[in-house]
Amino acid sequence: MTKEMKALLLNTFVCPGGGHLALNRKIMGWAILAITAVSLALLMTDIMAVSQQVADDILAGKVPLDLTALATEVHQRTMAMDLGYAFWLLVAAWAVGVLDSIRLIVSAK
Repeated sequence: MTKEMKALLLNTFVCPGGGHLALNRKIMGWAILAITAVSLALLMTDIMAVSQQVADDILAGKVPLDLTALATEVHQRTMAMDLGYAFWLLVAAWAVGVLDSIRLIVSAK
C-alpha cells in the first residue's frame, strides 16, 4: 500500500486533513483540519442549545421524565434543528480532503 493510499484512508475514515499531514503537506492538512474543527464546534454549539432546551422543559414539567417521552422530544427537536452552514462546511472539508487525496494517488502513478 502506497503512502498516498494510506493518506486517503486517514482522510476518509480517521480525520479530514490527517492524511495530508502524514504526507508532509502541512498547509493543506492544517487548513482542512481547522475547517473541520470549526464546523464541529459550531455543530456542537447547536446540539448543546437543543439539549439545554430539553433540560429546561424537563425542569419546568413540560416534558415528563419518561424515557419514551424524552426520546420523542429529543428526536423532534433535532429533526427540526437547522444544521445549515456548519454541516455543509464539515462535508466540504471532508470532501476536499478525500478528493485531494485521490488526486495525489493519480498524480503519483
